[in-house]
Amino acid sequence: MSVSRDGSELLTGPDAGGLLNSAVSNAGGVLRSWELDHVDHRPGRSTKALYRTTVAWPELDGPAAPAREELFGASAHIGEAERHVAGAEQSLVMTDGDINVRVWRYPHDPWLPMLPRVCYPDVLGTTLAELGVDTGTDPSLPVPIEVVSYRPGRRAVLRARLADRAVFLKIMQPHKSGEIVDRHERLLAAGVPVPQVIAHSQGLVVMEELPGRPLAHAVVEEGSEACRAEELVATLDRLPASLYTLPLRAPWTESADFYAGVVSSSVPALGPRIETLVRGIRDGLAAVGRRVDLRPHDVVHGDFYEAQLFVHEGAVVGVLDIDTVGPGRRADDLACLLAHLSVLADYGSSGRISASTQAKVEEAIGTWHRVFARRVDPTELALRAAGVVLSLATGPHRQQEASWEAATEAIVRVAERWVETAREAERQLQREAREAQEERERRVAASAPPPGPSSAHPGAPPPSGPAGHGA
Repeated sequence: MSVSRDGSELLTGPDAGGLLNSAVSNAGGVLRSWELDHVDHRPGRSTKALYRTTVAWPELDGPAAPAREELFGASAHIGEAERHVAGAEQSLVMTDGDINVRVWRYPHDPWLPMLPRVCYPDVLGTTLAELGVDTGTDPSLPVPIEVVSYRPGRRAVLRARLADRAVFLKIMQPHKSGEIVDRHERLLAAGVPVPQVIAHSQGLVVMEELPGRPLAHAVVEEGSEACRAEELVATLDRLPASLYTLPLRAPWTESADFYAGVVSSSVPALGPRIETLVRGIRDGLAAVGRRVDLRPHDVVHGDFYEAQLFVHEGAVVGVLDIDTVGPGRRADDLACLLAHLSVLADYGSSGRISASTQAKVEEAIGTWHRVFARRVDPTELALRAAGVVLSLATGPHRQQEASWEAATEAIVRVAERWVETAREAERQLQREAREAQEERERRVAASAPPPGPSSAHPGAPPPSGPAGHGA
């Protein structure tokens, strides 16, 4: 095996084909082709990857049967032990003494043991019936399923079409589902419009579909009219103070060095710019901290952006993905939304969205930014946005987008613009502070009493009296 510090070279390079071939052969198949679909890289620690393959299964399908399209996952660990492996029976572990690699065939993700029980249309009805969910039809009948997202080893989200409604299935590591259900219940009790939990089991949460439409769809059509900025802030302010006792939601900027390492390792040419960017974020926040208390004072969503919000007639009617709710800073949530939208708007520069769509998104950013900057420190807001954008710069490589190197550079450029926005905000604050000080000094001068006559005033006549007449 080719060894790197974290297995990234092994799982993303040509040697990955040998690993996949070994796993497929061990299961009785023949690997015909493969390509990298997704990579989750933690520099110096671990790497997880997802592959799209075609595999022939002679013993199952016969020697003349065409190859099937299959998904395979793989994880590599160096210096970091695997944690929370819950279903390792259908995965293959290979090692050369320095690096351990685990390979599995979707849906048998060793970290998500409930995934095989919900991802097949012909078994989902039975699983839901066992959880007490009424599918509206015979549980043995197939239930249409759409895979919304899948991150190997982390989570999966599926949408199931029941007879009378749609439900969402969130599959996660089993030790996490109980706390997620608890957060949903506490938020609903506080009036936050999160999805209603219908049923749950270890590693699976079944939720009702939210009303309205995603803000991600509305904003590209209506700009800021999709939702009032004040409504977005008010939604966050409804997060109950009781959740402040949950684990701290660290700001994205605290992980700037980590994200910088991910981006720099995938596109080394960006290294110097990334270093300057991180220094600008860090130094800027240090300056803010000299005049603002940067400790966490709020309950935050933790991943607040347009895909997580559902709106109707300008109001927020649904909030998704509350896994990261906890103590933090309001500026982080507001910056997260601005950061995601700014990356979306920049797609217009490469033709990925139309000019009219770009204009709508940029109008929303400008309108919402002005309102947000009155609620939180404007310099902090822009610097936090830069940190979130830097985290998003890991996406093109992770998702193996076409021309991902150019896409990564474009996102870094957006982050750099936010740092410049922060510098201009800071200069404006300093100008306002100077002007306020000058105004105070003018008022003090204007209110002071006029000076009295001086006894030693030059040119004054000599004092009258006896001494002035007789000498």
